[in-house]
Amino acid sequence: MRNVKRSVARGVVGLGVALAGAVMTAPPASAGSGNYIGFTNNGWFVVDTCYKWQSSTTPDSCDYAKPINTDWRVEIPEDATGVRVEVTVAGQVAGGNVSPQITDLNRSHCYELKGTTFGPSIAKKDC
Repeated sequence: MRNVKRSVARGVVGLGVALAGAVMTAPPASAGSGNYIGFTNNGWFVVDTCYKWQSSTTPDSCDYAKPINTDWRVEIPEDATGVRVEVTVAGQVAGGNVSPQITDLNRSHCYELKGTTFGPSIAKKDC
């Protein structure tokens, strides 16, 4: 019985090492460009941001329910040729679309959200 326990223990350790090696050597789905899209929510609302990458192996993603006084960002994938950013203000009752139009993915873009659900606004800011 002692040899069986020792064999099982060695098998578990070997499997763990093999799995850890596979995880460490797996290539990333898409390398980052070093550039990003960043937001600061200084508005009196909760906001969602979604990123739809064009021609990229990186899956589309969203950041949900970002409250006031929150900063967040997403890295621009190196292989992306474009992005559609959708900004949704929870409970917005007036005002226009506050989604930015981004055409140059070779640099970072940062934005500040302000206002209330009656009139949210977005402005570019330094990153």
